[in-house]
Amino acid sequence: MIKWVHPAERDWLACEKCHRAIEAEDREALLDRASLIPVPRTVSDRYAPQYLERARRLHFEFWETRSGPARPA
Repeated sequence: MIKWVHPAERDWLACEKCHRAIEAEDREALLDRASLIPVPRTVSDRYAPQYLERARRLHFEFWETRSGPARPA
């Protein structure tokens, strides 16, 4: 459930567990949580690795463009 908004180049929404990882600046824990999200069924197995790599890039962009404290959603 979305509970927090983290400002960056664009706002990122986070649940409580992801918010705690962000606040602790635990990039690995956040990426691990995102990796648990299943690849959409509309993405074929052939493209799953690219989908997951894109998720990694998006997380990197978040950390690079983060612009202030979180606020409740």
